[in-house]
Amino acid sequence: MHDYRKEVQQLLDVMGDSEQELTLGAKAIQLILQMAAKGNLAQGIEEKQASVTPEVKEDEEEGPQARPEVESDLKSKLVAKDEKEPRPLVQKVEPMVDRPTDVSKEKAKIDRTSQTLQALLSEKGDSQALDNWVQKDPKIFERLFDMVMVYKVSTRRIGFKAYNKNNKELRFRETIRNQFNPKNGDAILVSNAHTESPRITKLIRRPAESYYPNTVTFDRGVVEVNADNELIVKRNVSGKKLRVDGELFEYKLPAQAYNIHDGSIVRLRWYANSHGERQNEDISLAWVYPERQEKVTTPAPKKEKGPKPQYQPTIEFDLEGRTVGIVVGRELYRDKYEAIIEAHNGKMLMVDAFYHRRDPENYFSRRLSEADYVVMVQNQNKHNTSYALAKIKDQFQGFAVAKNLTGIQVEHAIYRAVKGLPAFVAG
Repeated sequence: MHDYRKEVQQLLDVMGDSEQELTLGAKAIQLILQMAAKGNLAQGIEEKQASVTPEVKEDEEEGPQARPEVESDLKSKLVAKDEKEPRPLVQKVEPMVDRPTDVSKEKAKIDRTSQTLQALLSEKGDSQALDNWVQKDPKIFERLFDMVMVYKVSTRRIGFKAYNKNNKELRFRETIRNQFNPKNGDAILVSNAHTESPRITKLIRRPAESYYPNTVTFDRGVVEVNADNELIVKRNVSGKKLRVDGELFEYKLPAQAYNIHDGSIVRLRWYANSHGERQNEDISLAWVYPERQEKVTTPAPKKEKGPKPQYQPTIEFDLEGRTVGIVVGRELYRDKYEAIIEAHNGKMLMVDAFYHRRDPENYFSRRLSEADYVVMVQNQNKHNTSYALAKIKDQFQGFAVAKNLTGIQVEHAIYRAVKGLPAFVAG
């Protein structure tokens, strides 16, 4: 069979896209294929050339290599047309523009949120902007855990654990819990997580309304000796009795407890969800407060003090020996406030409201741990102090705010704290 591919390819190379050229080209290709199938291409073209192209001149060349006249005529016409009307080598193509969809818009929003979170997490120290964002929009808090370096806290009876998105587990001792005071469900940013000494670089509090505590803590319990010569805990330094699931409980310290004796101060903790009647082993000895080391120094000559100020109460109430914490800048008017509290049969614990710490919430929680009631002097404190006390006020039996430094304002604030009245009164 004659190899017809060369002829067909030549026709395709010169063929235009007009209706006439396409029609002639199709007929020429059909003729080539038909004649090639019969094995007599030259004869077939001569028989058909009159009907296809009557105006084409006869070609004197004959033989198996002769081309059909219809092809020659079409090629000459197409070449002539190409010379008169040159076509662009590259056709203009309308660009495909991706129109934004709801899905793409949502993805872009998620990407921007992730970038902003990463930027805030990379800031050194605490990030007030991040804390405010999380508290305002709880969904943002859950987005934190999309990042592998952010871990979710799971508090235990002693210390706490933390897990990231890959379910990698980290364990932290009670000393670290003392330092950061994380709550169950909080987020922590961790560096060196792959080592034996992971380091917490940032604590992000969970939105307040979504907390779900899984442990109960009885802090600053006092170790005593019972009639059987056993070490027990049944109250704390403020006289508050130990209750577990609402019932009075007497905790017996394990025999192997190290360096604990009558008068030691300890922290107990147990899981909130009860499974039947509580047993002694359900309670854990989480922390033993270190003994205060008395420094042996040569006493300085005592200065003669004037008479201790006396205070005449303006309102009647009895503190019954309880401790009142006064939070005021530079510990002003210590003697005056102590006289007010003693006039109502109480004891005073004063804390400087201007003392700066990395984690004010944890700092004031520890410093005021022995206080039954707390009063903050409003015009002698910092914003971080007010914010921290507002978050830990539930650990006290009462909390109130004195508008200024005057004795009557402080006295009436103590009265509101004792009676459970509104913390602040305008006017």
